[in-house]
Amino acid sequence: MDPTPEMLPITRDLALAQGLTPWQWRSLVETGELTRLRRGVYVPVVATDDRTLHAQRVAAELLPRTDHFAVSASAVALLELPNPYFQPWRRVPVRLAGPKSRPRRGIRHGTAAPIATPWGPSTDLIDTAVTVAMELPLPAALMVTDAVARQLADTQDRFVLASQNCRNRVRERLTRTSDNPALALANPAAESPAESFYRGHMILEGYTDPPCGVPRRGASGKQYFIDLLLDRLAIEVDGKVKYTDAEVLRMEKDREDDLRAAGTEFHRVWADDAFGEPVVEMQRLAAKREQMRQAWRATG
Repeated sequence: MDPTPEMLPITRDLALAQGLTPWQWRSLVETGELTRLRRGVYVPVVATDDRTLHAQRVAAELLPRTDHFAVSASAVALLELPNPYFQPWRRVPVRLAGPKSRPRRGIRHGTAAPIATPWGPSTDLIDTAVTVAMELPLPAALMVTDAVARQLADTQDRFVLASQNCRNRVRERLTRTSDNPALALANPAAESPAESFYRGHMILEGYTDPPCGVPRRGASGKQYFIDLLLDRLAIEVDGKVKYTDAEVLRMEKDREDDLRAAGTEFHRVWADDAFGEPVVEMQRLAAKREQMRQAWRATG
């Protein structure tokens, strides 16, 4: 989300410092070639996508405030982390922190050491994860803390990401200042916001720290990775778009058949259902587990 110069907010003083004359600035404003974001702050090109538009709003609020920085939802946007708010970014309020607390304007007291982003200063990955963990319910918070954990792991190796050593190392970094559950349970092996959200509801239902990205071999000996694993039950949380491609559908069926032949059962969850009806999805999971127990008793 690195902005072009035309995407960045600008003030009259900045424009004059860059070589524009007062007449040129007035002409740009009066002809509508600049769009007003707030008093004294304009932008040449208004973003068309939600997240970048939020970033422009954040940058516009930061520009006249030299000692403030983005926090909470605005830091999530600037750091390009998953949106856990279940509404478009255009409806998410700008959140800043600074030396003075003005809650009615979305500004809180803040003492963190911010990092630089193309849009202005922001809390870093860990401070942002800590803030989100304190503000949101566990399932939504995990959408962010899992993504932060994956970045902190600094590897794309799926075996490493699924390892206890990697998981413990990342969690230790996240929990140095807070033992909030969304930090203590962050998992770098989680691959999607829907998977993280679903796992959060599993934890609330009493499933203890369900493992993510678990490596398993099929009967053929081929290596696979499972979204979530409970004993012999593989839980796959997917978007429906994935299965609109016939070749992807065939490959997924071959994968499932291979793992079933090795003794793995499957439970599929659509991402839209996980987000929209998590209670119902937890009931479906419990029913699947009971079905497996009854089948085991019948054959045991």
